[in-house]
Amino acid sequence: MDSTALWAEKYFPRWHAMQARENALREQAFIEWSSVVCGERIRQMTLGDMLMLQGLGNPYVAGDAYPEAVDVMQFLWVLSVENKGSRLRKWYQRRKLIQRVAQIKAVDPLAECGTQIDAYMADAFQDAPKGSKSDRRPLGVCFMASMLTRLASALGPHDPATGEVWARSPLARIFQYLKAIRANEAEGEFKDSSPSDKVMSDWLEEINRPAA
Repeated sequence: MDSTALWAEKYFPRWHAMQARENALREQAFIEWSSVVCGERIRQMTLGDMLMLQGLGNPYVAGDAYPEAVDVMQFLWVLSVENKGSRLRKWYQRRKLIQRVAQIKAVDPLAECGTQIDAYMADAFQDAPKGSKSDRRPLGVCFMASMLTRLASALGPHDPATGEVWARSPLARIFQYLKAIRANEAEGEFKDSSPSDKVMSDWLEEINRPAA
């Protein structure tokens, strides 16, 4: 089979499906969108949410401990669409969430929830800046300082899509703004990347593999 036929039959369907999903996620970042994770409807994660979860030491964000059931419930509650209103209402909704999550039917409920949360985080960070290969020492500031400085310098103090302060904007939207800013600054030298690029890499690897 030649390379074109191989691409069309084996790789193009997967690449096309991944591209469609990536583009849908990018568009959803600019509207009021929620996802169902572990049976709970949760918002898109904002910069403020990430900072809160990091401050709480939640392993799904901080990544410095093995997640336990309480970490799952904490993560879901911070992002829950029901986490709003009066203190009494929030107390009641949080209690109901804990009860529902505790009753999840699965061989390993913690592992199942972990898999779903990891997938949610992967979607949120789809367009996140990739690590730099620079040998410079990291700047000693909160991660939000660098992001907000870059965003405010390029776009002003508020999200142009909503007029809200940046801390309330979804991470998936912010990462797209940062990507667009970097592309404009690069003046044609910017190299974009997406998860679906791996399909192209797999195809190139197969067509260049020595015949057995």
